[in-house]
Amino acid sequence: MSIDVSLIITTYNWPQALKMTLQSVLEQSRFPDELIVADDGSGTETAQVVSNTLRPSQLKWVHVWHEDRGVRQSRIKNLAIRHSSGTYLIFIDHDVVLHPEFIADHLSMAGKGFFLQGKRVLLPPRYTKELLNKGFFVCPTIWMGGLGNRKNAFHLPLLGKLLAIPKASETSLRGCNLSMYRSNFLEVDGFDERFDGSWGREDSDICYRLFHKGIHVKNLWCMALQYHLSHSVTGNWEKERLDGELLRNVKEKRNKAIQGFSRLSQEGVVIASSTL
Repeated sequence: MSIDVSLIITTYNWPQALKMTLQSVLEQSRFPDELIVADDGSGTETAQVVSNTLRPSQLKWVHVWHEDRGVRQSRIKNLAIRHSSGTYLIFIDHDVVLHPEFIADHLSMAGKGFFLQGKRVLLPPRYTKELLNKGFFVCPTIWMGGLGNRKNAFHLPLLGKLLAIPKASETSLRGCNLSMYRSNFLEVDGFDERFDGSWGREDSDICYRLFHKGIHVKNLWCMALQYHLSHSVTGNWEKERLDGELLRNVKEKRNKAIQGFSRLSQEGVVIASSTL
């Protein structure tokens, strides 16, 4: 069965990395039906990279942007969904490079009643710097020194299908390799803007609400591979506040966002697209 898929890429002021992410999208064995760049207030260089990389392609794409008012990852992802049309949603970040079978793997495992979470390989800092200087991705060998999460570098889809057992709950959750049906996203009212103002935990929050709705998770081992570019972690992380909000979600068994997709304001624009 054919599924229309929207690939959402969140980005903020790292155009060199975003370029490699976009290049890897253009090398997919199965293109997304549309690509939405969810831009959390980047400068003009990011817009140039998006346009220069995507305009020569046949891919349908949209670049949505709102003003830089600090970290607003939940809001920009909700805004991206407002400008999307796919039945199935795949979320990634601008600091990952995709295996050529990434989208095909997600779609081969998509099913009603569960969402998918993939894994990532962590590239060492020196190799990341080399890649950014070159401006294009060269896949590392599995035995490269300093490679993190090395086990995630094996693409073995037959094994991956055997290992993908539905789970009613999961505590290790990341939004950089996440997919779900649009209907499930809307059912829990998308991402919660209460987590904006600092980075992190908005991905765990939506996953917990999916669990509370009875929607399970399948972990994708040996499939949907991605390579994470090394970077420093921002010090502006309100860990105590975000963890507290996540804990309240768990205790209250929330199944809808408090300030979610249905409450999205009109702020934000499409600054470019394949049709503009």
